[in-house]
Amino acid sequence: MPAQRTTTASFLPKVDAGILRFLRQQAPLQQPRPTTIGPIFDPDNLDKPISALTPDIEATVYPHLPSTTTTTTTTTTTPHPHAPTSISTSTSTSTICDIPAGFDHHDRYLRAFLADNERLRLSMLWYYTRGIEAEDELLAGLQEKADLAKECTGWQFSVIGILDIDVYIRLATHGLQLGILPRGETLCAHTVTQPPGSVFLLPDLQEDWRFRSCPYLEQGGLYAYAGVPLRLQHESGVTVGLGSLCVTSSKAEDPLTKDQQQALVRLADWVVSDLVQCTRARRQRERQRMSDLLTTARMELEKGVSADPVFRILKTIYPKAVIKSQLTTATHVEMEARNPILMSDLEGGLWEDIEYLDTLIAEANHQPLPTTKTVRVMAAPCESANGPALLMVGSKDFQHIFDDVDSWFVQSCAGLISQLWRNRLLAEAINAKEKFLRGISHQLRTPIHGILGSADLLAEELQEACGAGATDDALVAPTVTAVLKTGFMGFAEYSKYLNIIKMGGRDLIAIVNNMITLNRWVDIALTDRHYAMHSIDKLETELRTAISALTIGDMRYSCALFFTHDVPPGFETFWMDIDVLRDSLLPIVYNAIQHTPDGIVSVHSTVDPESKQLTIDIRDTGRGIQQDDQRRIFEAYEKVDAHSARAGLGLTLASRFATLLHGSVALMSSAIGRGSHFRATFRDLEYACNADGTPPSLASTLKSLPRSFYILKSPTRAGSRPRSPGLSTSLTDHFASILTRSGFTPSHSLDHSFVIVDAPPDTEEHHTRLSQIPAGTVCISVASGLPADSEAPVLLEPTSAKNVIHTSGPFSAQTLASVLERADALAAEITPVEPSNPPLSAPIVLPMHLKQSNDDDSASDSDLQPDSNTLLTPGESSSEETTGAGSPGPSATRTSSRPTTLIVDDNIVNLRIMEMYCQKRGLPHLTATDGLQAVETFRRRQSSSSSSPITENEPDLPPIELIFMDLQMPVCDGVNATRQIRALEQENDWARALVIVMTGQDTLADKTAAEDAGGDEYFVKPVILRQLDGVLRRHFPAFEGGWGTYIPQITWLDSSGTPTINTIIIIIITTTIPMISIS
Repeated sequence: MPAQRTTTASFLPKVDAGILRFLRQQAPLQQPRPTTIGPIFDPDNLDKPISALTPDIEATVYPHLPSTTTTTTTTTTTPHPHAPTSISTSTSTSTICDIPAGFDHHDRYLRAFLADNERLRLSMLWYYTRGIEAEDELLAGLQEKADLAKECTGWQFSVIGILDIDVYIRLATHGLQLGILPRGETLCAHTVTQPPGSVFLLPDLQEDWRFRSCPYLEQGGLYAYAGVPLRLQHESGVTVGLGSLCVTSSKAEDPLTKDQQQALVRLADWVVSDLVQCTRARRQRERQRMSDLLTTARMELEKGVSADPVFRILKTIYPKAVIKSQLTTATHVEMEARNPILMSDLEGGLWEDIEYLDTLIAEANHQPLPTTKTVRVMAAPCESANGPALLMVGSKDFQHIFDDVDSWFVQSCAGLISQLWRNRLLAEAINAKEKFLRGISHQLRTPIHGILGSADLLAEELQEACGAGATDDALVAPTVTAVLKTGFMGFAEYSKYLNIIKMGGRDLIAIVNNMITLNRWVDIALTDRHYAMHSIDKLETELRTAISALTIGDMRYSCALFFTHDVPPGFETFWMDIDVLRDSLLPIVYNAIQHTPDGIVSVHSTVDPESKQLTIDIRDTGRGIQQDDQRRIFEAYEKVDAHSARAGLGLTLASRFATLLHGSVALMSSAIGRGSHFRATFRDLEYACNADGTPPSLASTLKSLPRSFYILKSPTRAGSRPRSPGLSTSLTDHFASILTRSGFTPSHSLDHSFVIVDAPPDTEEHHTRLSQIPAGTVCISVASGLPADSEAPVLLEPTSAKNVIHTSGPFSAQTLASVLERADALAAEITPVEPSNPPLSAPIVLPMHLKQSNDDDSASDSDLQPDSNTLLTPGESSSEETTGAGSPGPSATRTSSRPTTLIVDDNIVNLRIMEMYCQKRGLPHLTATDGLQAVETFRRRQSSSSSSPITENEPDLPPIELIFMDLQMPVCDGVNATRQIRALEQENDWARALVIVMTGQDTLADKTAAEDAGGDEYFVKPVILRQLDGVLRRHFPAFEGGWGTYIPQITWLDSSGTPTINTIIIIIITTTIPMISIS
């Protein structure tokens, strides 16, 4: 036996793969399929329709022959309703030899009749045989069954065919030619009308009066015939005949046995089963094609506003159909070449001209069906610009039967059209809402900007008038008050009222921002995410910058903010949309700050590479949340304090933003008086693994600073808010924890250590404690505070204390690196002095994380200490000044200390505020009230900067170097104005001016448009003037304007020489007042 050949081909199955195709390919080629009617044996009756089969005629010409049953004792004859004409136990054939008495028979042979359910039969035939001539697989299978029928009966010929309204079509034959035969003269047309499962058996046509003169006997030479109908049952239970399977012979044959007849019946059922399965497969392929077209159309509709793509794919599927849509308010539908169709007739989704079809079946069944008018309509409701409508597909082809796939496709197309109009309406609604929000945002922010700007400028004026910058509980210096008028309040009193104005304005703008963000949530959620690789340091910087923008100048909050992280080496960067991540965390951090005005807020990030999870824990030592309120805090407009001025939207927005990044926000614990613990978790993160190994610790990179530190802790001050046992708000504890993570160790003595000490409000006590530190020992003084204080650093130490470095929050890896680098440089400069170990007023205190603690998960101080198993690495020193949108550092060519400024704003209040700002800062300035004026003013000024004055009102000024640009203005908006200014600079090779956009619009589209046009900074009104000072100082290093310079502590004495309340004098530095120094 030869070895079986093997193949290395892989098996990739196809759903519609052929079965035994190789056998069929070896079979002889099929006959060419005819397209015309022939052969025609009875041309005289070709143009005559056949008649309907009545019960009387059926009983006469197709009698149900009796069935005889023989037992051992008796023989009985009983009627059998479906007994085949040939099934008999006797040896004689059961044939009808003579014409029944009274039967009026005009033709020389019995022509075929219509079935009693002819319309249903034709509809099912047309559906299950549509396109059958192209189904090679099916036709090959039918050929095999025709061959099998011939083999099992032994007769000469076999035929499988279907019966249409006017012709009989041979699909497969054995021994005969394929053909399309007139229905009336064929024997198979009689078979179709027989009872289901029966065999129409004519073993000798010459002996049967019905067919002894038929053309198939006289001209075709067929003497014997046996056929079975291709039966198919409708879901209603009615059985119809689609065609026939028959065997014939050119000579008379013995009747088929019962087994042979049953074999023919089963073969016929097999043929029908193949037809059904083929139709199902064809419709599945068509459905997939429809689905692909729908996908294509859907993509096109997303880019356009026309429904043409939908009508195009409908025409692709139904190329000869009439496709239209019409409003349902009409009473009828006009269709081509036919009477109008009532709209009510289309409510079911399908209409067909049954009356017309019945007429054709009865009177024109000898002719092909006409295709001159619409006979079948499928409709689906849709929405249009003018209201509810129907999408209709009308067919002129009777043989095109719609099914559920067509219904699904037309309904899907109608859905696309509806979605198109809904999207258009939604877009119009969104545009209207966007215009409203942009307008209301501008209208609200503009007056708030005027209020806050006026308050800031008034505060500066009062400082100048009073000559002192005092805290709320301080007294104004007697030498200063002497110059004030009688009854004139001090700056401290005025500042109380100004602070009320400023804080109210800040709260109002925060509410406006949150409400607008919540109303834009759908737009935000649908916006594409901008993923990129980011680091934990980048996240902390983003949060720190955002917190600065929210709290700068806000004197209500003086808590210490700590950023720490626990990241395995090599997993410092991750794939994330940093903007959405920041927006999800910022409300939680800001909420913690608001509820912790003078405590500790800790933001700790943890990376878990195995679970691909980023966890952010936000803990505070604030007020805490009542148990009953903890469930509702994430709901919109819900607040812990119902009388709070805030809107109660921050945590709602945080939770929603987190969901955009597969994250969640939860309250882990909270206790009244002990604070709260929130956790934000982000899953399915992708990390960039760095295989460089563990980076060196920060301590190992410093050369002169000792590796150990000593904590000089102040005693608990009187009047502080009581805390739960074991809870500490000491800044040095938290700062020491960060130092420990950076590779430093705590020490019990000053020997070979540097000192960290917190800066309490009692500055006299602080100076006393600082004086105990040897001059050769570096001291880091840690003060609480948010980025609001970064613009005015506190310099409390005497000028002689050159060994003290002061720092304030927020504290992160980058700020720590900056502070320690300064301390390392200071340690290299000062001469070490041996400590005399003087008695200290406070005991040595180790960091809290080095103590043993049994506290629970409440926001205790030990909870706030991060783990110490990961060392912080040195980072770049970052400026703590708050800036607007990211921009490059100061240009090397911008050396001016008083840049000429162009103020562009159509609002007189904003224009006046910025004019006063420029006057206070000594900035020469020009103004414009729309973009067109701004461009023209800029062009004229830059062109004539070296020439004489243009007009009396326009003095000789240097070129414009700074532009404050509004966006929403008449005539020409800020974006177009900025674009034209940049074009002028490029065309004339002018120096690039700094464009600071100041607008009430905060949408991403506005920010992007401003940046694309050439804007350098982007500020959303109201703008904090101190924040603006920092930006100008960054771009113009020589800029002398600003909030002021803080000077050392001065102690005032009363008449007895007793020190009074300590006061910090603030000297305002302006362009008109020289710097005053007090030693």
